[in-house]
Amino acid sequence: MRADQSKRLTILTETEKAALYGMPEFDDFQRIEFFAMTENEYAVAFTRKSVVAQLHCLLQIGYFKAKHSFFRFSLADAPVQDVAFLLQRYFPGQVLPSDEANDNDRYLPRKHIAALYGFRLWLDEDLPELLNKAKLLARIDVTPAFLLAELMVFLIGHRIVRPGYTTLQDLITNALTAERERLEQLVEAATTKEVRKALAQLLVAENTLSDLAALKQDAKSFRRSQMELERQKLRTLAPLYAIAKTLLPSLGISQVNVDFYASLANFYTVYDLRHLKSGQTHLYLLCYAWQRYRQITDNLMEAFGYHMHKLEEQTKATAIAQVAKMRVGLDSDGIRQFSLKAVVSIDKRSWYCVIAKRALTRSDLPDGALRRAPRAAQGH
Repeated sequence: MRADQSKRLTILTETEKAALYGMPEFDDFQRIEFFAMTENEYAVAFTRKSVVAQLHCLLQIGYFKAKHSFFRFSLADAPVQDVAFLLQRYFPGQVLPSDEANDNDRYLPRKHIAALYGFRLWLDEDLPELLNKAKLLARIDVTPAFLLAELMVFLIGHRIVRPGYTTLQDLITNALTAERERLEQLVEAATTKEVRKALAQLLVAENTLSDLAALKQDAKSFRRSQMELERQKLRTLAPLYAIAKTLLPSLGISQVNVDFYASLANFYTVYDLRHLKSGQTHLYLLCYAWQRYRQITDNLMEAFGYHMHKLEEQTKATAIAQVAKMRVGLDSDGIRQFSLKAVVSIDKRSWYCVIAKRALTRSDLPDGALRRAPRAAQGH
């Protein structure tokens, strides 16, 4: 979310803004298609009194058919090829007038042009409804580009000519502000003094949050030292995860937004988080704790599966070696006897593996844990 030079939220790049709000650039075939007038279109244009007004209206009709939007321009600003095409087709033998259309000739026909295609002009009275729509959409995804795209779909569905870009910028900014304030109030109301203290503790020193931020990096291997570090991270996050598990579902936000708010806890420095509003900071930290706890739990489950698979392979290799060694120099009865011991040894160690695997399906595993044997442990 960036702000442009006028302090408004930047939603589109200059290229995207030109594609959405810029005048169409027709090729020869498009010019023939969009400037071919029906009887009703022709009537709207030629009810204007002057040639300049008629020509301006014909241009607006063609552009509206292409982009469902109106544009402010003078005939001198209009593409030369478009003006020449219309003069040749509808005003044969005439030259381009030197005067320009007045404001009445520019704006009065818009209502009639929009009505030709079942549209109506944007009104200030439409703003509250569109703002409420944007507020609801912000619970799904707070990305400005997403909000703009969905609002465009809403406007087209209701056959309303889209308002200017700055109007939508201000509207989306207000919707995001309202959503942020709503979440701040809910988080502050739901967190106890003890919870706020635990969250504030994360911001006491730079090292603390960098340790927390370092949680985003998974262990480099499944070695014991690395897994012990993962378990320590889990212990750090456990109390915050328990809080987030209860609180976040009550906020009415999507998983997309939870992930986005969690990413902000990584994006902002400790200094930044300290100077944000407390409700905002607490929201980001709780989303981060909820997301990272689940990820680390899954990582530990994968590591457990890896070691289980390794244990089974070692067990098989050891048993096969023992059986092969015992067969040397023994009679048939001895072979059967020692083979039976080897089988018992194999069965005992395999039984330990089965018990461990069953532990993976315990119903009290944390949410997000893999309630199944990890891939490395399946099929053995």
